[in-house]
Amino acid sequence: MSQVVYARVPDSLKDALDLYAEERGVTLTSAVVDLLERGLVAASDETSVADLETKLAIASAEKAQVEANLAGAQNELGTLRAFGQRSLQPIGVCPNRACGKPIRGFDLLAVGHCPQCQQPLTDLLAPRKPNSLNEREVGVLLGALGGALMAVGAAVFGSSR
Repeated sequence: MSQVVYARVPDSLKDALDLYAEERGVTLTSAVVDLLERGLVAASDETSVADLETKLAIASAEKAQVEANLAGAQNELGTLRAFGQRSLQPIGVCPNRACGKPIRGFDLLAVGHCPQCQQPLTDLLAPRKPNSLNEREVGVLLGALGGALMAVGAAVFGSSR
């Protein structure tokens, strides 16, 4: 079933409707029905488009946050890699005079004893002997330790977000 809709339209709109119908080879009624249906669909889709635009804006903001977090994590990983590489460098010798083997940063900070003779390395952090690390060396070592602990803490707490 169909209904009749009477509407007055400006001459310019009537001319445009006639041209639209002629270009498509349809009647004026078919052209008007087609254009009205399209207009109604577009009008009903406006809210859907607005919702999609809002969701896109939110997703874009979340993506930017994830990218920033990734960049921070990559920086922290670089710091930890550098710390890992530096921890393999020799920093002194075993305080046990009978051993005298080189001690690496890892042995001092992570293991806490000489890998060769198992001598505790606490004397290297708080020297008691004049031939051990001097105050400047201890200060540098403690500063490096503090920086490493901050980097590890940032990596651990930064990745839990």
